[in-house]
Amino acid sequence: MEAILELGAWSWMILAAVLFVFELVAPGIFFMWFGLAALVTGLIMFRYDLAWQWQLIWFCGLSLAVVLVVHRYLGKHPLESEQPLLNQRAAQLIGHSFDLVDPIVNGRGSIHSGDTIWRVEGPALPNGTRVTVVGVDGSVLKVEPA
Repeated sequence: MEAILELGAWSWMILAAVLFVFELVAPGIFFMWFGLAALVTGLIMFRYDLAWQWQLIWFCGLSLAVVLVVHRYLGKHPLESEQPLLNQRAAQLIGHSFDLVDPIVNGRGSIHSGDTIWRVEGPALPNGTRVTVVGVDGSVLKVEPA
């Protein structure tokens, strides 16, 4: 603990660098905001010699402020992706047509897509009927005759 206190402002700069490295390793944008707060706290410490309690207060306050500002900004300007359905495999199948593997009986049947057999819901149809996926409910596909 004493070694950290002896480093002064540099300890905040080291913490900021470590948090920025974590941001590179971990997915998402989480550590970057705390790294920014540590960086600003370090810059404040280069100018003013504050007790460690005040340093923590500055860091916590800046962390909270940065997170709130970014949350508000991203609420108004959401991040757009080139592949918005990347992690939604079922939603990617909407509009595609398949042959029924199992007939739809009592509203349930199945289709084969790639290496996956999907449960489907729709009107009663015999085996081999061509159906089109029109919606998704969890992992169950909603289908209609093609």
